[in-house]
Amino acid sequence: MGAVLGVFSLASWVPCLCSGASCLLCSCCPNTKNSTVTRLIYAFILLLGTAVSCIMLTEGMETQLKKIPGFCEGGFKISVADIKADKDCDVLVGFKAVYRINFALAIFFFAFFLLMLKVKTSKDPRAAVHNGFWFFKIAAIFGIMVGSFYIPGGSFTSVWFVVGMVGAAFFILIQLVLLVDFAHSWNESWVSRMEEGNPRVWYAALLSVTTFFYVMSIIVVGLFYTYYTKPDGCTENKFFISINLILCIVVSIISIHPKIQEHQPRSGLLQSSVITLYTLYLTWSAMTNEPGKECQ
Repeated sequence: MGAVLGVFSLASWVPCLCSGASCLLCSCCPNTKNSTVTRLIYAFILLLGTAVSCIMLTEGMETQLKKIPGFCEGGFKISVADIKADKDCDVLVGFKAVYRINFALAIFFFAFFLLMLKVKTSKDPRAAVHNGFWFFKIAAIFGIMVGSFYIPGGSFTSVWFVVGMVGAAFFILIQLVLLVDFAHSWNESWVSRMEEGNPRVWYAALLSVTTFFYVMSIIVVGLFYTYYTKPDGCTENKFFISINLILCIVVSIISIHPKIQEHQPRSGLLQSSVITLYTLYLTWSAMTNEPGKECQ
């Protein structure tokens, strides 16, 4: 009886799910005719995909999946891609699962990118698809994600690895541009306030923040050499820590060079200190994800 009532209850929501409702329960969620709300929902979908990817990377996930009777063996093993590794749930966890999850998200958002080309207002007929029909869109994401685990292994992992590397490089460049723009606006705002009145306070604030970032960078570099290098090994880690440190010093010197100051008077060490700290974060991220544990 409960199942029957549940089916009728679900059926009563179908018209709502096909309209402009922003989530599965129309009574508790706002309508997404506003594109800002829609963008927040899409951002939440990406965040949820990232969370699932992190869960798939945990070491104990394969052990937990093996506890499910017939999940890693039996019928599923025959139909999934990497048959030799499926017995250990290899395709369902780790980087292979992350590749497939993000492949599904990439396909979905790329399709919507093509669909929404030249849509500039919510009055456009295609905007209704962008702002509504969430039941079908969530079902599409789920369907693509499940289907991606049935893609034959072979060259998929290596090809998607290359795609991921290229995409990650562009993503890092975009982040750097945004960080530089943010730090430049920050520096410009404080310098303007310093010129308008009470210069000592704003000069001290600017100097304190810049010094803090550089001190943090020096401490981080010291920790890198302590925990990610060894006297008789870890040559790659030593090289990348050193070369990134040298490049950060060079960028800091260039930012206050007279020629640069002539064309960009508001350029300064604040921008360089932000980029230095971010570069060291990227270095740490790379070292923590390198194969093997001998240098960690």
